[in-house]
Amino acid sequence: MNAIYKNLAVIGLGIVSLTSCYKDDSNLDIKPVNQIGLSDPKSATQMTIFQGDSLKLKPALTQSLAENISNVEFTWLLYNNNGAVSLAAPREEIATGHELKIVVKPETFTLGEPFIIRLRATDKQTGVSSYLNYSVLVGNKYATGWMVLEDKAGKGDLSFIFTDYTAEHGIYNDRNTSAITGPRKLEITTYPVTDDISATGKRMYILADQGSQEYNYLTMVKKFDYSFLFFSAPSVINPTVMTWTSQYTYSGVRSPSLGIAINNGKLHSNLVGGFPGVKKWGDIALNPQGNRNYSLAPFVVGGETFPAIVYDNTDKRFYRIQAYNPTPVAGTLEAFPSGASTGVSSVFDMNDVGMTMIFQDSADVAHDYNAIMKDANNQPFLLRYKTKNTTASPIITLGKTQMNAPGILNFSAAAGSTRTPHIYYGNGNVLSRYETSSNTVVETYSFPTGENITCVKYARDYVDRAGAKLAVATWNGTQGKVYYFAINTVGGIGSYTKVVTDFARIVDMAYKY
Repeated sequence: MNAIYKNLAVIGLGIVSLTSCYKDDSNLDIKPVNQIGLSDPKSATQMTIFQGDSLKLKPALTQSLAENISNVEFTWLLYNNNGAVSLAAPREEIATGHELKIVVKPETFTLGEPFIIRLRATDKQTGVSSYLNYSVLVGNKYATGWMVLEDKAGKGDLSFIFTDYTAEHGIYNDRNTSAITGPRKLEITTYPVTDDISATGKRMYILADQGSQEYNYLTMVKKFDYSFLFFSAPSVINPTVMTWTSQYTYSGVRSPSLGIAINNGKLHSNLVGGFPGVKKWGDIALNPQGNRNYSLAPFVVGGETFPAIVYDNTDKRFYRIQAYNPTPVAGTLEAFPSGASTGVSSVFDMNDVGMTMIFQDSADVAHDYNAIMKDANNQPFLLRYKTKNTTASPIITLGKTQMNAPGILNFSAAAGSTRTPHIYYGNGNVLSRYETSSNTVVETYSFPTGENITCVKYARDYVDRAGAKLAVATWNGTQGKVYYFAINTVGGIGSYTKVVTDFARIVDMAYKY
């Protein structure tokens, strides 16, 4: 048996030896694979894209064997590249074909989010694919500039003036379906608000005769109807103010303290922070007499001592606002402490002014405000007061002056300077600079005849940081314009430096940053 095994082993070794000497020519049957190459300089860095814009991408294509592009299948994929998002997040197919041509829509591209757009090119015969990734960030081209609210034959629309003084028109109608009827006012906050209705952020409201609404501060897409913002919607919709006042600044950032809505002359307040849950505007506030027999002027201010101050044109007096009262569940209008006003006749009593407020804005000193009043004899007065006091200095009334400002009672628009003692106001086609310290109009500027002033806004911290700017809107019956004046260190107007045209009638403007 051992001999047999030995013979078999020798035979086996022989076979192996013969096999090893055989040349393997099987690789002659392997066919070369078509190698697809994709390249684009745009893929090397992150691109910023904007909602509403068209995105076009067409990378260079190379093939090692084929010359016909028809043998390649193209698929464009999109997925979120935010590190906080799971890697298992779905990839969405957004297009096919060699060239990508899509509109950057909000429902697909979330503002502020980073995305990867991936092109997959597949050889139809072999199924072998090549890939090219584009890194994109959805930016906000409306982050800094002037928001313009226009009246187009009774319907509202928005335009935006960029920092290079180019303008984009029809923004509201481009992204919203509900109409704004009788546009009145544009309200935006310069600090983030936490109300738990939606994500913490800046707020934007458009007030109108009908259809007042809250809009996304970044995209200007409608968020909520006006009535939704109240725990109990007002029976009459007649808004004049919807804003947030701020008492304090934390680490250089202002924060809201109280929401104030004035609707049909009545006050609604809104607490912010400090407790969980949705925060909306409450019921109509009561005055100190416990009734609703008052009519508030469309202005509100706030400061460190008094979070919100309003003026009643019925009883002709100021009120400070108590943020919360359990019965009814709303804020209340409160009298000022007796020590807040001086008895000197050259000043005034916050609880007994006796005049009608027609305008109010910030003064050139922090926490100080200028109020333009009209007395029973139709004479204009300037009242100055502050929203911050101390135990050592409890009086907040600062001064009362009969104004020497021609046409001020019939002004069409006005704005206060926060750097110099001036109020700029329009009357017809004339822009005037009233100086509060000298009680005189120290400068005027005349626009072309028939080009009347509809809006005046003062911007202290303009994007170019070259100094303050004054934006003045005019309307000649056919076209609206916005003129920009570079205000010098003493408040001088001079001549305009820029003009932007082709608007409808401008109702309001706000500098957005």
